[in-house]
Amino acid sequence: MCAKRILVAPLGWGLGHATRCIPLVEELLRAGAEPWLASDGRALHLLRREFPDLPLLELPSYPIRYFS
Repeated sequence: MCAKRILVAPLGWGLGHATRCIPLVEELLRAGAEPWLASDGRALHLLRREFPDLPLLELPSYPIRYFS
């Protein structure tokens, strides 16, 4: 049976989402899955540094503004 390919795509709004994905990706690798990573900005750079051998897709950045 071939490995399951799983896309992990944390939001690029800071590093909180991306850092929480690191142990998830590590567990996917231990389980024999084939994680693909996708993000933008600082999150993209963090994931590239942590997992240099995994496929990495750069997503477009969208400026988000909050109004009250």
